[in-house]
Amino acid sequence: MAGQNITEPISLDSDDDLEVTHYSTPRSMTPFQRVSIQLTMSPGRSHAETQGVDTPVNPESSHTFSASAVKIQPVDSDEEVNDGELAYKKFKERKSLKRKQSSAAGRKSKTPRNEFVGRVKQERPTPRPKRPLKDYGELSSEDELMENTLPKYLKDRRADFQTTHEQLQESGLKLPPTYEDVEFSDDERLESLQERPIFPNLKPQKEYKDIELPYSLGVIPAPIAQWLRQYQVEGVAFLHELFVYQKGGVLGDDMGLGKTIQVIAFLTAAYGKTGDERDAKRMRKVRRADDNAWYPRTLIVCPGTLLVNWKAEFSRWGWWNVDIYHGENKDLVLDAAKSGRVEVLITTYTTYMANKNSVNMIEWDCVIADECHKIKERKSGTTQSMNEINALCRIGLTGTAIQNKYEELWTLLNWTNPGVLGPVNTWRAKISDPLKIGQSHDATLSELSRARKTAKKLVENLLPQFFLRRMKSLIADQLPKKVDRVVFCPLTETQAEAYENFLDSDIVDYIKNSTQICDCGKNKKRGWCCYQFIPDREPPAWQSYVFPAITVLQKLSNHLAILIPQGSDPKEKQEKDKTYLEVALPQKWEDLYRTRDSIVNYANPEFCGKWKVLRKLLKWWHSNGDKVLIFSHSVRLLKMLQMLFHHTSYNVSYLDGSMSYDDRAKVVDEFNADSRQFVFLISTKAGGVGLNITSANKVVVVDPNWNPSYDLQAQDRAYRIGQNRDVEVFRLISAGTIEEIVYARQIYKQQQANIGYNASSERRYFKGVQERPDQKGEIFGLRNFFQYQYDNIVLRDIVNRTNVAESRAGVQVADVEFNMEEEGQDPGERGMKNEEEAMSQIASMICDEEEKPKPSTKLPTPHKHDPVQAILAGAGVEYTHLNNEVVGSSRVEEGLSRRAELAPEDTTGDQQVFMPFGPFDEQDEVPVVQYEYHPPEDVMRRQFCSMAQRFGYADATEFALVVEGMTQAQRRSCLDQWYQERRSKLLNEAKDEVKQEVKQEAKHDVKQEIKHEVKAEVKDESPAL
Repeated sequence: MAGQNITEPISLDSDDDLEVTHYSTPRSMTPFQRVSIQLTMSPGRSHAETQGVDTPVNPESSHTFSASAVKIQPVDSDEEVNDGELAYKKFKERKSLKRKQSSAAGRKSKTPRNEFVGRVKQERPTPRPKRPLKDYGELSSEDELMENTLPKYLKDRRADFQTTHEQLQESGLKLPPTYEDVEFSDDERLESLQERPIFPNLKPQKEYKDIELPYSLGVIPAPIAQWLRQYQVEGVAFLHELFVYQKGGVLGDDMGLGKTIQVIAFLTAAYGKTGDERDAKRMRKVRRADDNAWYPRTLIVCPGTLLVNWKAEFSRWGWWNVDIYHGENKDLVLDAAKSGRVEVLITTYTTYMANKNSVNMIEWDCVIADECHKIKERKSGTTQSMNEINALCRIGLTGTAIQNKYEELWTLLNWTNPGVLGPVNTWRAKISDPLKIGQSHDATLSELSRARKTAKKLVENLLPQFFLRRMKSLIADQLPKKVDRVVFCPLTETQAEAYENFLDSDIVDYIKNSTQICDCGKNKKRGWCCYQFIPDREPPAWQSYVFPAITVLQKLSNHLAILIPQGSDPKEKQEKDKTYLEVALPQKWEDLYRTRDSIVNYANPEFCGKWKVLRKLLKWWHSNGDKVLIFSHSVRLLKMLQMLFHHTSYNVSYLDGSMSYDDRAKVVDEFNADSRQFVFLISTKAGGVGLNITSANKVVVVDPNWNPSYDLQAQDRAYRIGQNRDVEVFRLISAGTIEEIVYARQIYKQQQANIGYNASSERRYFKGVQERPDQKGEIFGLRNFFQYQYDNIVLRDIVNRTNVAESRAGVQVADVEFNMEEEGQDPGERGMKNEEEAMSQIASMICDEEEKPKPSTKLPTPHKHDPVQAILAGAGVEYTHLNNEVVGSSRVEEGLSRRAELAPEDTTGDQQVFMPFGPFDEQDEVPVVQYEYHPPEDVMRRQFCSMAQRFGYADATEFALVVEGMTQAQRRSCLDQWYQERRSKLLNEAKDEVKQEVKQEAKHDVKQEIKHEVKAEVKDESPAL
């Protein structure tokens, strides 16, 4: 491991670099970090062997690798050759390093083992074999130069650290300070020293005992170690090893797993602290003994809402010299940090960006970027500034490393270890594109195979080197239940009218049809030919209206009053908003504009279909003593709701981005402490991070965000450790509108993230592929934005389509596994078209039936009365589903993925994965599933009645009520079982008919043969007669 430089790129151009390798190391210790401190012993031999003791090496402690993903590049020494002053400096450093090495060796020989804080000598594992350096060729763009270029001061620091490590070996690493020459007067009263943390009402997770970190020679002291769960100990080991070797990485644990605690525990080990009162004096005593002595310096960059929280956690978990670099006195704080009088400095992303030159004057030993997804965009100002941060050990903390696309993960990893992953174009070609294309509903077997294989290589081989993620399921036994329900609310008549009017406008027409071929005959697209400018509009270009038009549709989907100009707005903005209002409501806009600030508009039930639902839910929750969080990304909607609630008996709290951090913390504390506070209105962006509001047990997300992480983080304000009640989440989606597309994209992005994290076989709902103009499908492209589906719920149709496709494919997978030659060959499959295609409409018929079945006198025993479902139905809601049942895998999808992976490459080809099982003529080409087929109603009813009878219900009405309350998984299981049994029955009947026909034909043939034989014999014998 000595001499390896992590700044060299990993090659993604060949599959070998991502080859899945089995490691014999524990899961908590990643392959990249499986390097113990290099000691003076032979590779592969234990410490006992070096002492002449014949002791076998523990096989679990050997770490072998079949491939090295990290390339090695010698330090460029041109500057040393051309700069005499630099060469002289290097000469002096070599002499100094030699003296330090000799001194370190002497200290180790004289110092008892237990006097080294946390140092435990371990056997050095077998290093990875070196692999040839990948040559990426000339960088083709400024972006790629940016991606692979470090500031000079960071290059110099990396070279110096590498040289020091090579020459001093163990002593050249960032090991914990030993304090061997430091005297503590408190040593005489160790038994009476106060320790932290103190949780008198909690039971420790472990025994009171130090935990050694064998691969980084650190120790988690017992006062802290006793409170850590095992996965947190593994996280601490991961982080501390990064620190010791001055590398970067991302701790990507799910929200609520204690990333902050893991960081403080790792820093405790890095600083050599013991978790008692002596820790408050360590920095001062080291500085007093030698002002130039090395002592760690840590910078934490986080969102402003977390400043106070970080400082409070450090106080709770130990004795630290922590200061906040923010506000009026920040210059004094920075001066203290420069002089080495601050152990940990905390600042915000904004403050760092504005003062990065001053902050980077300090050589930080570790920089921790909390909520590091804030630097996910390669070209953003925040990312560019953070790329210049003066630290080799860069650690990112985030529960949502992949929010929108896989390139975001590349950006985070490239920040932690600049240049290691190579250019982003290579990442996109080798990872992003295969994963996205293979997730399409219309993916071929070869595309699916490549996607699943790429995901496994990414998750099992590449990411463990830099990325550690655990899910909240680890602490599921310590959390109550959470139900994440998506409610599709119908628009009111007025809303629907305004929505349609806007879609029929010339603005939307120019946008929606911009990519169509122009009617002038020049074979150019309309938007770049004769329809570039919208008549009588200013500005005239249609491109300038795309984002405003999308925003208008979102406002119309939410609450009509949001579209009405506010009297407090600037005159120019009022005129612009008035234009859109006039387009949406040409007959009513004047009256609405005249009364634009009236509360009557806010309370008008015809202006918001969601309000009809929310109002009834709030009434029910208030009567039950629940507490509610209401999130929206529209601050204006929140203020409207606040004004409405002030005229009710509800006690309301409010938080948005305009409030100071102190005011936000104060209002949160008041809501948690006061049981009379019922509703908390919160801006999704301002309140989605860093708030602990476990006093609430109901969460309402009024409008979906394009980024799914915002809505997920909003839920976790209530659903986290400390919550004692079950949590219900209600996401309100306006059916048939652009909000369905937004939510569908959330599903798409959540699935992509799960693939990137876990290599899971996610269900393939959508035909579209992100950022592929030729595969826009149902959720990408402008045309999908600017459509109104009326009473049709797009997501329901997409989910049902996938249910049916999987139900059919499920039989195919079973056939392939047991007898591949028999697939689709039995004549009994013929004549099943109407019956099979009727099943594709059963789930829709249950929810879409205009004439609802009357409740029977005998209620279904498997389901109890659900008052919430009754409230939703009373408000006109026809369809809901649970988000966690839509996102994820299924038995069939896992089988299809396994089949695609195992299939020989020359047999996959362009065959689509989802294939029909209905009859087709032999001369037909590869058949296509006709998902839009609507079979006769009598066939549908007959099928449904047969299903009711099969599953043991007295009549179809009773069965319909049961199915309506089923989850998506239960409906899929029901359909799967029905398909399997019906197909088997029909095939058996067909086989019996064939056998009977064959038997009759054989009997007939025998009779004919006998008859012919008799005739022949009679003819032959006739002359003798």
